[in-house]
Amino acid sequence: MPEALFLALFVISLSSPVLGIAAVALVVHIVITMAWRETVPWGELGGAGLLGALAVYTSGMWSGGFFYASGYTDLCALERYDSAPRPSSTWWPLRHPVCQDESGRVVDLVPAFVNPVLHLGIALLVAGVAGAVVSRRRRARPGGEASR
Repeated sequence: MPEALFLALFVISLSSPVLGIAAVALVVHIVITMAWRETVPWGELGGAGLLGALAVYTSGMWSGGFFYASGYTDLCALERYDSAPRPSSTWWPLRHPVCQDESGRVVDLVPAFVNPVLHLGIALLVAGVAGAVVSRRRRARPGGEASR
């Protein structure tokens, strides 16, 4: 099972640029749609949040060296750091502190913007789903938006 999860994340991470472009295109579509309609496209907002979160998460995995097949010493040498004594990484929040700088401080290879943008994407997903549910219930109720 862990191998299948790793393989799925690897395949999704290969499409990280495409996911990012799709998220931006969906946000542009939402803005244009909101200019012409009075209703908010909640489902599309949730989709943009999901695509953006996936794009940022997988790009953070690539830049953090999660898919690097060689040892940590080679990875830190590529980034021009010394290797840390013990590598410890987490998948949530995404962090990979395996290198040390000249002063001996442990450096995280995952860029600092990844986790905040990831949480923003998840918040957009939750807001989109909640907004879609509330909007759908209002339209289904007698005297709601649809009957006006």
